[in-house]
Amino acid sequence: MRRGWLAAVALVVAACSGGSDDDGDPARDAGPPRDAGVRDSGVVADAGSRDGGTPDAGFEPQMAVDVPLDTPHEMLSSYHFFRTIDGRFDYNERVVPYGLNTELFSDFALKDRALYVPTGTAAVYAELDAFDLPVGSAIIKTFSFAPDLREPDVGRRPIETRVLVRKPGGWEAFPYVWDEAGEDARYFVRGQVQTFELIDPSGNERTARYLIPQKNQCVECHQLEDEAGDRYITIIGPKARHLNRTRDYGAGEVNQLEHLASLGMLAGLPSLTDVPTAFPLETLRDTSTTALDFATLEAAARDYLDINCAHCHNPAGTNGQTSRLYLNVDNTSAFNLGVCKEPGSAGGGAGGLRFDIVPGDADRSILVYRTETENVGEMMPLLGRSLKHDLGAKVVRAWIDAMPPMPCQ
Repeated sequence: MRRGWLAAVALVVAACSGGSDDDGDPARDAGPPRDAGVRDSGVVADAGSRDGGTPDAGFEPQMAVDVPLDTPHEMLSSYHFFRTIDGRFDYNERVVPYGLNTELFSDFALKDRALYVPTGTAAVYAELDAFDLPVGSAIIKTFSFAPDLREPDVGRRPIETRVLVRKPGGWEAFPYVWDEAGEDARYFVRGQVQTFELIDPSGNERTARYLIPQKNQCVECHQLEDEAGDRYITIIGPKARHLNRTRDYGAGEVNQLEHLASLGMLAGLPSLTDVPTAFPLETLRDTSTTALDFATLEAAARDYLDINCAHCHNPAGTNGQTSRLYLNVDNTSAFNLGVCKEPGSAGGGAGGLRFDIVPGDADRSILVYRTETENVGEMMPLLGRSLKHDLGAKVVRAWIDAMPPMPCQ
């Protein structure tokens, strides 16, 4: 449960006022980096895509999904997760698309997420942690760009798809890069940077230096450490609080969690009244932060930081362990949240500032500086963005400015 701000501040008043590998896989060349804008491939992931239960008339049923537990497929199409029909992703049976209440920002990339669970098995519900998915499951996440994000389905084309496969020994990430025609994606472990000229959702012209991570970089966001000191890969998005929202699967709006449960793909789901819900950040896009009360700002900012930063900044994450900055939503220590806390590992990325959060003063807070800057090596997250996420940064800034002022010494 998230504590209110005033209760958390009481925990740190005294502290604030008194001192202070190479995986060995062969690299496959997916072609040179693309730049100078985004072209239309004719493939657009439809927000109303079905879960694949009934194929469109005129199309033969797809082959069964094939998730290898040893060597990844060379081509993404070989998994049979989806096919493209009239410019849409149409998912196969038991490959269920889903959305998140608050998304992880990636240079305004458009994202299509889907979950596959083998027949006869189910994910296990957890209130706060990522769901426990059975061996053979997969998370499929496709990143696309469009020239004008005010019209995201016009000229939209896929750039990369990341497949996380649940193996007997844990999760493993397989990266795929799409061809220019948007017909298929090839396994590509080396990573690359592609440049895109785009118009953001607010109508501003932006240039993204979009990173397709190399395979070994996946651990930087997905790796945690258990109590024995062993490191393991985890998933980020499939958590109850992020999935607790509605979606149209072809027969009207239904709750995503209840839909998964009805398909036999999620076990242990309690009443929705007992399921937490992350703040839907996009609902604030056209809202002035001055019109929001503190409780709303805190909920929106904490949930934004939770999904964008807490996969590293948590007690089990590498960055959390070195910095002692915990941005996970269930952290109740204001000091570990950054209040009047000097950074443990920011180095030259602190922008000349001293404290992670100075209550009531966003301009003096390192957390705000690193959320807003576009300087390489100083922006946070370190991977996954080259541009400032205006909406997320606006909410974090407003939250800190709205905190009861407190001197940090």
